[in-house]
Order: sequence, then C-alpha cells, then structure tokens
Amino acid sequence: MHPSSRTQRCLAVLLFLTIAISSALQPKALAAATATLTIKASPDSAMATQYEVDSGLLTRGIQHAVRRPNADAPVTDAYVTVPDNPQARTYAVDRRGNLYDDLSRELLVLPLAEQSELLRHINHLRAKHYGQFIAWKEASRIIPRKAKFQVKDVESGLTFHVQRRAGSNHADVQPLTKEDTAIMKKIYDGRWSWQRKAILVLTEQGQYAASMHGMPHGGDGIPDNDFSGHFCIHFVGSSTHGSGNVDPEHQLMIYKAAGRLDEYFDQASPYQVVNAFFSAFALKDAQIFRMSFRRPTDRQMDFFVKGNGKIQGILRKPPIEQQDLKDRLLMEIPMEVNIYPEGQRRIKTGYTFRLQRASLIDPWKIESIEMIS
Repeated sequence: MHPSSRTQRCLAVLLFLTIAISSALQPKALAAATATLTIKASPDSAMATQYEVDSGLLTRGIQHAVRRPNADAPVTDAYVTVPDNPQARTYAVDRRGNLYDDLSRELLVLPLAEQSELLRHINHLRAKHYGQFIAWKEASRIIPRKAKFQVKDVESGLTFHVQRRAGSNHADVQPLTKEDTAIMKKIYDGRWSWQRKAILVLTEQGQYAASMHGMPHGGDGIPDNDFSGHFCIHFVGSSTHGSGNVDPEHQLMIYKAAGRLDEYFDQASPYQVVNAFFSAFALKDAQIFRMSFRRPTDRQMDFFVKGNGKIQGILRKPPIEQQDLKDRLLMEIPMEVNIYPEGQRRIKTGYTFRLQRASLIDPWKIESIEMIS
C-alpha cells in the first residue's frame, strides 16, 4: 500500500474516533419537564387518573398569574403537580382553570390562553376518568338481563364482576363468584350496607355512570357466590322497588360517577341543596357537604363533617311546599330532624337553613344553619 494512502486511512480512523469520543462526552439533551394532571372524585379517593403535559404551559401561567389572597381552597376534582426546585408543587384547579396555592393561601388567576389550554387537558382527562351519563332506558338496553359486566367503585377503584338477573326500573345484580363478593364487601369496609356509592359500569360498549347500594336482599340466582340475594344498580331516572320513586341519593351518586356534581348543584333549588346536605350524612360524602355550603371551609360545615361518623342516621320531614323562587336571593327553610347518635337514644331537634345566591343566575348555597330552640 502506498504510504500516503496508509496515512490518509489512519487520519480518517483518528478523525472518526475523535468525533465518537467527543459525542459521547457531550451532555445529553434534557427531556422536556412535564407537569402531572390528576383527576379524582374527592381529595381522599384512591382511584385517580393522571396525564402528563409540558410544564411550560403551567410555568408561563404561574409567572404571569394575578395572585389574590383566598382562604378557601376550591371544591374540585382536578389537581396539577408542577416541577419546582427543590420539590414539586401541587395546586388545586378551580372550575375556571385557575390554580389554588395551599401554602400561600392564594388563588393564581392564569392568563386566558393558559386557562383555556389547561381546561382542555382537564376535560380530556375527566372523560377518561368518569362514566357516561345515560338514562335507565338506554342502560337497560346496554346491559340486558343475564348480561355480565364489571362494576368499579369511584372512590377505591376496586373492581368486581357481576351479572344482571332482573329488574324493570333498575338493575337487580349479583356478584359472579365468591372472589367478586369479597371485593364488593371490601368496598363497604366489611359490612353490608344500604349506603349508596358512585360506581362505573364497565362493558364492551363503554364506561357508564351509575350508583349501587351494598345490601343483599330478595331473590337469588347464582349459587356458591357467598351473596344471598341481589343488590341494585341505578342509572339516571331509575326508580326504587317499593315506592316507585326516583331515589335522590342514588341520583347524587350518579352525578358524582359522571363527574357532574357541579352541574347538579348549579341547577338545584334551595330545597334540593338542603336535601343534598342531609343525604351527605347517609352517603358519608364530605365532598357533597362542601359543595352545599357557600364557603367550603365554613366552620359550621366542618362541625357537621366531623360529627358525621358519630351520627348513625338523620331523618327529615318531607320537603315543605316550595315557594316561588324566581326573584329571590335569600331563603330560610325550617326542618324538623331526628338524629340517631350511635349507641344513644333519638334526639329530636330542628334547624333553620339560610340559603343565598349572589345573583338570579348563580347557584343556591347554604349560608348558615341555626338550631331552632
């Protein structure tokens, strides 16, 4: 081989090695930082759906946000965790796409573009997390008698298999196996209960918002599943066995399973707000308590929430005759109440609920509750 050719080849190899070593020593390009969006039905829910977005959206929004002192965190199902030194920060996201900083007790009003983009991502995530809002007639077609499907508890995320056995105004359902029954009982903390729970009905056609109770009753049909009888699943407009009426607590849980509790309270009359407040006791749902009050951290509301576990049941008289609400901004509703503290005798008392709305198009909220002497 000619010496010059050998020299050229050596130089080429040396150049290749130099480039390769130089490339290996170069710092790697950092991956784009991401923020994590989280949807969960209540702050304590184990079931959560998450989605990552470019953190630049939130960083820009936070940098240009208008900060307003605000003692009350929003009642929300949406949260965003943003990378920050030395550690990530999690903010609650309100209905308008603004962030609540729990550390500084401030509301961060984001610029309109960042608000809109954040809400677009959140609505996309909500559609994955919650169930479709369908009427009983359509649900009965999707899960006909003998159909098998899955039930998923919106709070715990626990899932079990069932079969629809009967039911004309709602679905009469049974767990398929002993294992399914054990999972269902775990959802109810090991004790069967009439308590309504928000659930998702999972089929090949889709994911649907529904409500169930956890008490075996009535006819049986599946042997060896450790479940003597059936339980009931309600959809929008379903009615009960005995009275044939639509059960308001089931309907509240259906709205929750669809991620539409805000919509329920936006449309609720003062009487429905008060009934939702009482239903929260039976449902053991602090989120509904908070949504019924004007201020989510109201001291009276906090008193009732903390006392919820000590009160076995509250029965109220049927709603009083409704007044014309067209031009009203204030309402007072007296209610007679029977309270059953655990292990104690019934206490008969009364409360006057004072409700208010900021304008004729704003929702009604509880302003205060006074005991009737």
